[in-house]
Amino acid sequence: MKYAKSIPPADPELRETLRAEGWRAVKEPSNLFFAFLLSVPFMVLNAFVCYFVLFLVDPAVAATVGDFLFAGTWTIEIRFIYIVYAYLMIIAHEFLHLVFVPRFLKSEKTYVGIKPWGGFVFTREKLTKRRFLLVSLAPFVGLSLVVPAILGFAGLLGGVILFLVFLNAFASSVDMLNALLVAVQVPNGAVIVNNGFESYYRLRPEQKDGEEESR
Repeated sequence: MKYAKSIPPADPELRETLRAEGWRAVKEPSNLFFAFLLSVPFMVLNAFVCYFVLFLVDPAVAATVGDFLFAGTWTIEIRFIYIVYAYLMIIAHEFLHLVFVPRFLKSEKTYVGIKPWGGFVFTREKLTKRRFLLVSLAPFVGLSLVVPAILGFAGLLGGVILFLVFLNAFASSVDMLNALLVAVQVPNGAVIVNNGFESYYRLRPEQKDGEEESR
């Protein structure tokens, strides 16, 4: 695992090698800006999923959130401690990506970074489709669904926690977009590798095109 200031750019030599070896490119946005634009609907979807979970575990809290979003005038107070909480949430978000990357501590192909606008985890390790989806979805499921569900049952949901829960849901929109693109385009059991913002997949040698993983 290495620290990086930005996601490593696509390696042209690796691109040609992957194509020569029969890897197929996933059709996806060519850069983070276009990925963000295409992920906006997932911000809305994620927020509704979070709200539904809140409604199931603590209807009173869900009603408070609904009133804030849809009734009256918004009043937001920004404090330095809230910024600290937001960065701690970003670290937790990226950590949940990272821990599901195989052998991430010893990996020479895995990079992490924290920027003023957020953070990232990038790996060139080969991942199965299942593992890729797990890496992509873990932060949203963990921080915006499981944690608020537990805290809701315990009666510990508060304003700051709710803010972080929804902030993480919004921040997970690009992850959800990537997961959908892979889920739709990549056959079950295939192996995926990233080259910058490019993703490639290939069936395992024992598989045939169109054959799904049996496990």
